[in-house]
Amino acid sequence: MPIYEFLCRECGARFEALVAASTEAEECRECGAPGATRVMSTPAQVPKLVRSAVGNRRQEAKNRTLHQAAKSDFKAKRERARAKGAKK
Repeated sequence: MPIYEFLCRECGARFEALVAASTEAEECRECGAPGATRVMSTPAQVPKLVRSAVGNRRQEAKNRTLHQAAKSDFKAKRERARAKGAKK
């Protein structure tokens, strides 16, 4: 059973009800008047996945540090491999 939104013509209250899909009218939850009509619900707002400017700068700084560490590690391993190859 889906949840539908209803609007009461008597008191103007909007409410949700868990009713059968074919239900077009429902008794008002506020005033008890019969004939509250089913209306279209407003769509949910899309969440924003944006970080703050401070958080972005912090993450960019971490990325730079990790990049430099990986680059230094790669260069050190390459030099060790070259030195090992030159000994043979």
